[in-house]
Amino acid sequence: MTRAEESERRDDDLLALLTEGNEWLRAILCTLARRGAALRQRHPNRAARLIDTASRWPVFKGGQFLFDLMEWEDFMVDGTPPAPVPTVLTGSSWTQITRILRDAQQLVDPDARLPGGPAATVAARDADLPPLDPGLHLYTDVVLGIIGSAPRTKNRAARG
Repeated sequence: MTRAEESERRDDDLLALLTEGNEWLRAILCTLARRGAALRQRHPNRAARLIDTASRWPVFKGGQFLFDLMEWEDFMVDGTPPAPVPTVLTGSSWTQITRILRDAQQLVDPDARLPGGPAATVAARDADLPPLDPGLHLYTDVVLGIIGSAPRTKNRAARG
């Protein structure tokens, strides 16, 4: 086998793997969309309330932005509809997702009040924070707050 043939075979294997992953993702997204359509059709008031609430959340807005940017709608409706995937977001999936979210919360805010835990108190450094000032600088304020919250580290040059 020549190098060109070997490269082509590796490329074909990679493309087959990526195609399989895309087909799986498409089936997952289509299953979730079908479940959502069923909820919207069977329980329109509940669906409207859920979307009205969730649509205010940054994660929802970011998801909508990425959904549109990546043209997932075209991806989902292109071709023959995939069969539903009954194992998507089962009870064990939600247990794992909940655990991941709680773990992430503990990474960012280890003293956060968890159900049944003690109430958190305001740290002395946060007692005199200024009020939020909405505007174009709000995002940079968030970034500065993250950077300013990081523990001090030694200068690289001083570590020598």
